[in-house]
Amino acid sequence: MQKNVQGFTLIEIMVVVVIISIMVGVVTLSFPDTNRDLLKEDAERFSSLVLLAEDEAILQSRDLALAINDEGYAFFSRENKKWQAFSKTPFKPRKLSGLEKPELYLEGVSIQLTKAEKTKPQIVIYSSGEVTPFTYSFGYEGKSKVTLTVDGGGNVKKEFKFEEKQ
Repeated sequence: MQKNVQGFTLIEIMVVVVIISIMVGVVTLSFPDTNRDLLKEDAERFSSLVLLAEDEAILQSRDLALAINDEGYAFFSRENKKWQAFSKTPFKPRKLSGLEKPELYLEGVSIQLTKAEKTKPQIVIYSSGEVTPFTYSFGYEGKSKVTLTVDGGGNVKKEFKFEEKQ
C-alpha cells in the first residue's frame, strides 16, 4: 500500500528560502544605496578622469580640455586648431542625470553653465601637466553635494556635504 504524499518537506522549503535570500542580497548590493553613494561614485569618477587626462596630456605631449555644462562634462583634444570632443571611453561625454544646480568657478569667478550642445571647453589641461584652476560643485536630490577643487598643479580636493531630506 502506497500513500499519496503531497507538499514539501521542511528541508526543501528552507533551501528555497536560502536561495531566494542570497539572490535578493546580490541584487541589493549591485545598486547604489542612496543619492549619497551615487554622489561619491560620480565624484570619484570625475576626479579620476581629470587625473587621467593630465597623464594623457603629458604622455601625448598635447593639450586637452574639459567642458562642464548643466548636464555633465566632456573632454576635448585639439585637432587642426579646433577643440574636438572625445567620443570613446574613457573620455567620452558624461551626463549626470538628476543633477541639481551645478556650479563652476574659474579662479573664483562663477561661470554660467550652458546647455550641453552649446558648451565649449572652459578648462585647459596643458601638456606640461598644469591645469586651469577650477572648482566644480554638484549634487542630486536633496541638499547633499560635492565640491571638487583642482589647483594649477592638477591636485584634486573633494569636499562632501551630506544632508538627508526630512
